[in-house]
Amino acid sequence: MSIKSYVGLLLVITVFSSHAITLSIPSYPVESIIPDDYTYNSGGNCSGANVSPQLLWSDVPEGTESLAIVFVDLNFNWLHWMLYNIDANVTHIPENNPNNVGINGQSSFGFDGYGGPCPPSPNPGNYVFTIHALNTVFQSEPSRAAINAATIDSASYLAYRDVNDSQERYEYIAQYKLTFYAEWSNKSHPEDYPSGAHFSPLVGTTHNNASSIWVDGGFSSNGMEQMAESGSTSLIRNDIIENMNSSSAESSITGSGIDAVDMTEVFFEISESHPLFTMVTMIAPSPDWFLGVHDLDLRDETGLWRDNFSVDLFAYDAGTDSGKNYTSPNSNTNPQDPIFQITTGPFANNTRLGRFEFELLSSAGMPTPDDIFSNGFE
Repeated sequence: MSIKSYVGLLLVITVFSSHAITLSIPSYPVESIIPDDYTYNSGGNCSGANVSPQLLWSDVPEGTESLAIVFVDLNFNWLHWMLYNIDANVTHIPENNPNNVGINGQSSFGFDGYGGPCPPSPNPGNYVFTIHALNTVFQSEPSRAAINAATIDSASYLAYRDVNDSQERYEYIAQYKLTFYAEWSNKSHPEDYPSGAHFSPLVGTTHNNASSIWVDGGFSSNGMEQMAESGSTSLIRNDIIENMNSSSAESSITGSGIDAVDMTEVFFEISESHPLFTMVTMIAPSPDWFLGVHDLDLRDETGLWRDNFSVDLFAYDAGTDSGKNYTSPNSNTNPQDPIFQITTGPFANNTRLGRFEFELLSSAGMPTPDDIFSNGFE
């Protein structure tokens, strides 16, 4: 399935009331064009997959007995979906409601269940999903008026579609803040602690499995050798640009060099098509030692972007210089050794030299269907 990138906030909502309940649709941003997959399939310009989007809500008020979803086109007063008697403990429904959460009511199409947008004219439909927190459980199919009358709280989400629109799925993306906390001191690593200890400028990339800047046990490229021995990033940035040109990498990320005990922040965007993160910095002075992470998947086991998490950083040897201490003279390693974690000498105490802390700032779009929520309950 082809994908179109969209930069925006996942949890931006349009609430047409002043109440606390919130609704979000990861499948598409608020006030955007509804993607083709969620449109009706009746031939012609209405040739979508007719699947309902993933829905998430929160802050359901006390006293709620059940929930209902109502999806209408305000321009034509057309009911596209009514789902009622949803258990009050449910907080999300996956795409196409695979667990049959709630009871489907009859739409204006004349059948029970979801009927996607298919506007009859070039005028854009104003499509509104509304989550209703209700004070009752219905004994039979309710009317929209009955749902409104039983509503304690509600929130709505607006999107658009007209007969000439064509919209691919929005790619699942995220924006992160990375904070590098440097913790390399003469107290944490007292053996031969050098004068002028610092870390070189950060350099990294977001990429897929088709490329990798470095791996534990692999051999350093010229760019990795230059970075690990001198702190310069020109060659490794060229490597990243080549990977971007071949579509195996999506971005080049750089950050400031800092003192041995210090911190710096980097902001970056990452996408589902390039979900891996790699970053390095030289331990300076040193023969060819560095800190870093490689091929770090920022998605969790369900395919969703990971929230706040931290990665401890330990010393690695790039395998290109045979020096044994921080200020050893240049001694080229020939043949080159594989990259390995250093567990001897000044790093024998196995104490981290710093940490990367990742903070998820925002996300947009939704995971591919194989990675969406597997149930309708938290």
